[in-house]
Amino acid sequence: MKFLLQSLVIFTSITFLSGCVSLISAGASTAITAISVENDRRTSGEIVDDKTLDLRLLTWSSSNEAASQSNISFLVFKKSILVAGQAPDAKTKSLILSEIQSKFTEANRVIDEISISKNISFIDKAKDVAITGLIEASLFDQEVVNPTHIRVMTENGVVYLMGDVMKREADSAVKVASSVNGVKSIIKHFNYLTTRPESEILKEKERSLKLEQEKLKALSEKEREEKRQNLLKQLKELGSPEGTPF
Repeated sequence: MKFLLQSLVIFTSITFLSGCVSLISAGASTAITAISVENDRRTSGEIVDDKTLDLRLLTWSSSNEAASQSNISFLVFKKSILVAGQAPDAKTKSLILSEIQSKFTEANRVIDEISISKNISFIDKAKDVAITGLIEASLFDQEVVNPTHIRVMTENGVVYLMGDVMKREADSAVKVASSVNGVKSIIKHFNYLTTRPESEILKEKERSLKLEQEKLKALSEKEREEKRQNLLKQLKELGSPEGTPF
């Protein structure tokens, strides 16, 4: 599974390098884009709101002069907007942030992670995409944190993490991210939970119960087959035709 996901990341990076610039600048997650939202700790409404806000931000940034002069990416979680990337000067950076705050009034907060520097190269953007994808793939190869609970974005080798997580889950996600080659640093913007959501615990119990029921059913079928084979053996020993139906 991990090999398949990593292969997908490599293929995706090559695709970006071939000229899909707009997708790279989006800074969106790339390894698994069709993950079921069943285990997401956000409500369905919150997920839709975040996706809508993300799309609006991308549309705005492609037509805004200050944003077009810069290299910025967005990560949205529960209407919190993380803005990362490079702006040529302090004035441009300030203009970008102020326009986001004034135009996207539904946002709970705007997190400034923009550095004042020249835009990174096309190759570096592709590397960021690959890093994000490999982190997402690696999150599937551990058992502490559910990958659907973590949002990941990489900008110039700096990894940004967002999500609703327990402290133990956050530590695990950081450990996973730090193991990926090319990561310079990790910045956490988590909402820390003191307890797991009750609905999540209930779903887990239901899954465990269903698994136990399936195990019992399989065991019963095995026992029935053993009894059938024993009866066939007894009939054969008694001289009954082999394969007598019953």
